[in-house]
Amino acid sequence: MDGDREIQAHDGLLNVLNTLSTGGCSNKLPLDRVSLQEHRQLLHDIRRGAGEAHGITAEQVQQLLAEADKREYHDLLRAWLLWLNELILTRRLLLARPQLLVEWLLERAAQDSVVDELQLMHTLLKSLPGQHLQSFWPILSILSLPQDAEAALLLVMCQETVYVELAESEDPKLSQYLANNLLQPHYEGRWVSSQSEKLPLLLAHTLQLLQKIVSKNADYAEQHAPELMGCILAHLTYAACGENPAKLHVPRRVQPAQQAAAYGAEEEDQSNSSHNKSSSGGKRNKVRKVRPRQKQKNGPSGDAAHSIPQERLLLLSNIDYGCLTGDTEACTLSDSEAQQAAPKALRQQQASVRISALHLMSALTKQLPRRSLYGYWHVIFPSDEGSQTHHLLHLAKNDANSRCRALALQLAGQLLYGSKGYLSQAHSRGPCTFTPFSVSLARSVMTVYRSLTSILDREYAPPVLTQCLKCLAILVQATPFDHLEMGFVYEFVLPVKRLAKTGGNTPVTVAALLVMEMLVATPRLTQEMACAVGLCPSQRMEVQLEGLHLQHNEEQEREHLLELCDSEAEEENEHDHEQKHGQGQKQRQEQVDPPKRLTEQPSIPRNSWLLRMVLRYLNCPTTEPPLRLECYQVLLAMTTHIGLLRKQQAHLGRVIASGLMYANADVRLHAARCLDSMGYQMGRALPEPSDRDLELSFWLGLLPHIFAAFCAEAAPGPLKCALCDSLSNIGAVTFEDLPTGLRRSLVTFLSGCSSDDAEEPLVRAAALRALAVFAHHPSLKANLVFVENVAELTLRLTSDTQMAVRIKAAWALGNISDALLAGGSGNSERVYDELLDRLIQTATKCCSDHDKVRANAVRALGNLLQLQLDLFRYLFFV
Repeated sequence: MDGDREIQAHDGLLNVLNTLSTGGCSNKLPLDRVSLQEHRQLLHDIRRGAGEAHGITAEQVQQLLAEADKREYHDLLRAWLLWLNELILTRRLLLARPQLLVEWLLERAAQDSVVDELQLMHTLLKSLPGQHLQSFWPILSILSLPQDAEAALLLVMCQETVYVELAESEDPKLSQYLANNLLQPHYEGRWVSSQSEKLPLLLAHTLQLLQKIVSKNADYAEQHAPELMGCILAHLTYAACGENPAKLHVPRRVQPAQQAAAYGAEEEDQSNSSHNKSSSGGKRNKVRKVRPRQKQKNGPSGDAAHSIPQERLLLLSNIDYGCLTGDTEACTLSDSEAQQAAPKALRQQQASVRISALHLMSALTKQLPRRSLYGYWHVIFPSDEGSQTHHLLHLAKNDANSRCRALALQLAGQLLYGSKGYLSQAHSRGPCTFTPFSVSLARSVMTVYRSLTSILDREYAPPVLTQCLKCLAILVQATPFDHLEMGFVYEFVLPVKRLAKTGGNTPVTVAALLVMEMLVATPRLTQEMACAVGLCPSQRMEVQLEGLHLQHNEEQEREHLLELCDSEAEEENEHDHEQKHGQGQKQRQEQVDPPKRLTEQPSIPRNSWLLRMVLRYLNCPTTEPPLRLECYQVLLAMTTHIGLLRKQQAHLGRVIASGLMYANADVRLHAARCLDSMGYQMGRALPEPSDRDLELSFWLGLLPHIFAAFCAEAAPGPLKCALCDSLSNIGAVTFEDLPTGLRRSLVTFLSGCSSDDAEEPLVRAAALRALAVFAHHPSLKANLVFVENVAELTLRLTSDTQMAVRIKAAWALGNISDALLAGGSGNSERVYDELLDRLIQTATKCCSDHDKVRANAVRALGNLLQLQLDLFRYLFFV
């Protein structure tokens, strides 16, 4: 194909030369014999070269072209430009010193931009090495865009080719001047009435070049944000519904809202307050947070054992995802006729304009500080239903291209991330004489929820559904539900439940469960949220329920509850599934002592649809690992409201045991973390008499699987740490109910793990922490030999090089000192002096370490000095 174009261009040049030699051109004199011979000789030399640098220099070509232009032989000049362009494209001509020809073309472009000259210049620029392009930038950057759309496109492509090769040290004023030149024609409406086929390409390349400039010039982005945002919004709906011809809007500057001026930078992670602290080990029951890729940590350290690993599903990974969802040009039914009228190639070019606008918005919002970004909330997101069409969610709902819809939703999620501090100002109130900002923001949040719900109801493309659910999950995490009126939670939970139950597309199902995970993980549930996640009214007293309860309708709540409950057919299927696995469960129960055996498994209530769904996926052998991971994450979030899991220990123990034995290492790790959090929540309070046997059976069934998973070949360190942490959460009551032999096995297992020099230090520290927790149990508190053994193990780890190990060892030292002090009263046995001196010296040394180490070291030092004082009084005054 390229060869055919080159032959056609060559034949065209020959025809022009023949015409000029015979005087066939009516308004031009024929070429003189010398000039004609020069042209023919150069043509012959180029053809003979066939891709080799055959002594042909750019200076020769430039002189002939300049002569043709001077004599106004425009046809000859155009023929030469076309043929040279094809030769260089096909690499059949290698010019020496091509920079001279580029400089001549630049001079021509500064006077009058001609399409053929710009085309040749673009081809030459692409063929040059990157280090040779920087010299052309000062001239290229100040060239204004011509009136002709095709010529403007070629000039923008030339500028983009050079800009991407610039070094970081280039003068930012030149690129800022270029950005202003790119914006000016759009605000003038230069191409509003243009019918050029190249217009979509011109718009796309202009937006792409602006994106590159904005990404490298944060100051320019902040200073010219109103102009850039106006340009983005004008192109965001360009042919979005497949209309033909496409309508181009003239941009308008977008002024930021005044409310954002007083809004300061928000602080991350303030909501993790002290109500999550544990009395057993200083641990926190952490809820997963949506973290950007750059903030995630590799490997556990301290409390990071509960953080999400790098390979977990990320909500904000790779902003280019929307462009990788395929080339589907599907649209809604109302747009099908318009789609058929426009050619596919044109639709793709028009879609590239909207995609480029979205990428430019992404680059702009990344450069803006938060307080400036929230000033544009009213134009990025809808402020009221049907009030405007130039916003992201309108594009995500109505765009004819699935790639654009997916990318718009992904960008919306990126902008919503970190907005919890801003959205906390939203508040629903009664009517008043004016509309406060908090009420306007609350209405906007409700409109965003309804827009996302509408997308879930009508969308069918899996990539778009996945992005919509991820965006919804981010919004759920940032929403102050207790400040908003009731009703909207049911609206989005119902389609999310429908998508989660299908199971046909794993990414969609995982994203749907992610939404429910974020909803369940909300620290304070409203009445509506409690009903939506499956918390029956009798259990709602066990969790914190807050909210405005505006327009609270008990009859409406009952209707929503019935709609969310699983059907009788689903309950029968669940019952059949339980009977299928009943034999294996019965065999496991026979290993338990008869007085303590769980004789009957309570059924799961119909309203607990989320728990039933998660257990069904975990019990299914064909469930894929990503879906299993998210199911364990949902269970982990449900443990924050233990009423959701009340009396379901038998079902939970079975799925956790199967997870600990699963082949995939990530699944085993998440099952262990789920067990850790569940055990922590169960051990926080004294179990009721009816729950005591359930908890005992829960741990008796899981302990063999814990030991097996820990001792498995190539078990990773994070898994071992999580298993040791889960063992530390066996409550004192349950621990005392365990058989004596099993208690001894537990202590022996943890002691061996913490004293094994071949084990990872973090694993040893986790086992030591579990032993320090056991030291407060009644049967071990009075056992001075056990306490002294744990103290000896603690001394080995307090000087480790890893900070996380020293923190755990210092906490264990503080707990051991508490146990020694409590066990010393009324006990004739005393810790021997040499060990006590070493403990005091170690605690004193730790007081000069990191703050987290020092806090526990000071506690331990105080206890040890009190113990030494008591020992002194006992020896000398008794």
